[in-house]
Amino acid sequence: MISIKKYIGILFISLLTTVSYSQMDTLQSVLKPRIGIGTGILTYYGEIQNYQIGGFSPTVNRVAASIYINAPLSKSFNIEFSTMYGKIGANERNLTRNLNFESRIRSGTIMLNYNFYPLFNGIRPKFTPLLGVGFTSFEFLSKTDLYDANGNMYYYWNDGSIMSLPQSDPNASTAVPMYRDYVYETDLREQNFDSLGKYREQSFAIPITIGGEWHLTPRFDFRFSTTLNYTFTDLIDNISPAGTGVRKGDDKKDYYMYTSASLSYDLRFNFGNGDGYNDFDGQIENAEFDNSDIDQDGVIDALDYCPKSPLEAIVDEFGCPIDSDQDGVADYFDEEPETPIGNYIDQYGVTITEEEFRNRAALFNDSTGLLHPFDDDIKEVGFRDSEGRLIPAKHAHGDTELKSYVVIIGKEHKSISANELHKYLGYNEFQTIEKGDTIYYVLGEYQTIEEAVAAMTGLENNGVNVEVIGKTNHNGSEYMDIDDKVIEKVEKVNIETGQEVPTFNKPEQVFRVQVGAFKNKIDVNKIFPNISSLVYATGQDGITRYYTGNYDNYDDAEAYRKTLAKDGYNNSFVVAYEDQERVTLKEAGVSLPSNYDEDKELNTFVEPREDNPDNSTIGTNNTNNSSIDMSKVKYRVLLGKFDGAIPVETIDIYMSIGGIRPVKNDDGTTSYYSRNVETESDAENLISDYKTYGISDLKMIFEYNGEYYTKEDFLKLTK
Repeated sequence: MISIKKYIGILFISLLTTVSYSQMDTLQSVLKPRIGIGTGILTYYGEIQNYQIGGFSPTVNRVAASIYINAPLSKSFNIEFSTMYGKIGANERNLTRNLNFESRIRSGTIMLNYNFYPLFNGIRPKFTPLLGVGFTSFEFLSKTDLYDANGNMYYYWNDGSIMSLPQSDPNASTAVPMYRDYVYETDLREQNFDSLGKYREQSFAIPITIGGEWHLTPRFDFRFSTTLNYTFTDLIDNISPAGTGVRKGDDKKDYYMYTSASLSYDLRFNFGNGDGYNDFDGQIENAEFDNSDIDQDGVIDALDYCPKSPLEAIVDEFGCPIDSDQDGVADYFDEEPETPIGNYIDQYGVTITEEEFRNRAALFNDSTGLLHPFDDDIKEVGFRDSEGRLIPAKHAHGDTELKSYVVIIGKEHKSISANELHKYLGYNEFQTIEKGDTIYYVLGEYQTIEEAVAAMTGLENNGVNVEVIGKTNHNGSEYMDIDDKVIEKVEKVNIETGQEVPTFNKPEQVFRVQVGAFKNKIDVNKIFPNISSLVYATGQDGITRYYTGNYDNYDDAEAYRKTLAKDGYNNSFVVAYEDQERVTLKEAGVSLPSNYDEDKELNTFVEPREDNPDNSTIGTNNTNNSSIDMSKVKYRVLLGKFDGAIPVETIDIYMSIGGIRPVKNDDGTTSYYSRNVETESDAENLISDYKTYGISDLKMIFEYNGEYYTKEDFLKLTK
């Protein structure tokens, strides 16, 4: 034990010497003390229970708590001061020895911690290991449980029982069983069992810590660690070589272990030397070894003046949202992005008249209440979510699901007709939405911009031409276009985080009810006053067809059609879509009456029918399993598979490639696939192209029914 302590002492001095010559520039300008509080368990190791040799015993564990403060000395080391309060104890009971104790421990420690820099260099990782060594001074107050609550001494008999009289007492036959109350009432030092006198109940220890820290936010860290304290005393348990008989101890020192979980907060104080130091100077020095970017705006936290910028905000070099028209409302929240300088605006950046401005100013400054028509004016409280978006009051308490973003595939003014949108009626997500004088054709509503951009990627992979992503304005009267720079930024974040891209080519059936078809524009509110979920599109023949309902089975759609017929829509009929293409009811597998005429239904089709080509090049004799529809096979390239954070340089490559689909795997990893193509030959061309980016180990993947297969695995399906 002596040699181990000498080695630890030499190591401690060596580390301290290393730190003294390390870079101290940062501390001369910025101090980042971090204060933490933790709780855990203290575990005793000593003669009682024989150092737990032969198996761990939970009875030696006691609860403890600690407080610490630390500050960086260099990129690799920090110094930490801590105090800990807790108890240790043990209970040994067998046929030859019955000993117990509990000791209160109060300690103060100075520790030198090493974070394994530069092994964990670059962008601040979510986790860093921790290794520390230090010096501890501690006090202990040890007591034992000899008596019950009534002051009766325990006597341990050879059969393992606890009795009220010694086993050798002449009246032993009258003894009654007793039970320990586990109240440690007797001071061991005062008993002087081994003639040690008033020994000092204070000693020192060498603590060695191993653990890890999870960086939750730029200021909050979570730590889990274990500290083994090698003490300089053998009297914590009051068993030592000075004892005799069952109290005879060995020459080893007692030691204890503190296993804890803690949460710390970065206080970050700044100070200078009178030479014009400012906060930004300190941040620059801190940025040298802390490259975290919590808001993912491209400006690291140490240099970010606005560290919580919303994801959809384009920022300047200081990390703050840009305000192009300088009206005081950042572009990402501005509903009038080109407001002339000098105009009065509201909180959404929209111009208001001077009279309205005066009225608002008067209301704001009115302390009498005379200007407030309380009886007539009902004010609605607005809420903002964590990204700064305004939540309408009806959504603020979760009454309905908020949908803020839409993927727009077309839009038109009410006086203009948009053609060839019929082909999207087979998508479950297709909607026709009127806002003001504009008709929007959308494929999906989403609560976050990350989901909307991921959906856009999935749709484009499926051959859909997405016009723009729209965001609902504050009163829901229109959609505002999301800037292409924002979309590019979100695409990069989606790749980094492995955001799932929806698969829109999974086999699915959609049934709708066609309620009308008109050559000229109509007022839908007058013609279809009782139908709320109406979608419509103009086909190649110039006729606009109107549909309602969205069902995954024919029976529900037919039941709805019958209800519409009772309301006067006698000419309505059910139409079916499969894999986003119009099919006949017969092709959809519907049980139909004997008078059903498939040719008559085919005459209602807007788009020309296409035979399903077999795009397979697998094998040479085309003897594929009849259950595999090769027309539904898509081909992709597996670009990479990652467990945890994806390298920054890889993100840049994937952004250059475009159309990347991240897919979460069951084992927690994320696979990244290319856009889909129609043939194996096209996939081979993609592989050749991607090799020019320096990507190795590229694999062709077969996508079928939303599942991904290697060529070997897919061939097994076709046999």
